[in-house]
Amino acid sequence: MVYETPESDREKAINEWLPITSNRDAKWWYSDFHNVTAMVGAGVLSLPYAMAQLGWGPGVTIMILS
Repeated sequence: MVYETPESDREKAINEWLPITSNRDAKWWYSDFHNVTAMVGAGVLSLPYAMAQLGWGPGVTIMILS
């Protein structure tokens, strides 16, 4: 038997506002997409530093090889 506790109006308002609750319809590929974009974003943000350290010749060569 499952007992539900009564929620106050304030708790209901907070639960409706929260982006992550048990009634969301997320799929596994949403999580996969966000993980891939986070990894790609980190790689793109590191390109200027890598180019500054390697220079134009080796930097472009390494980017093409990778």
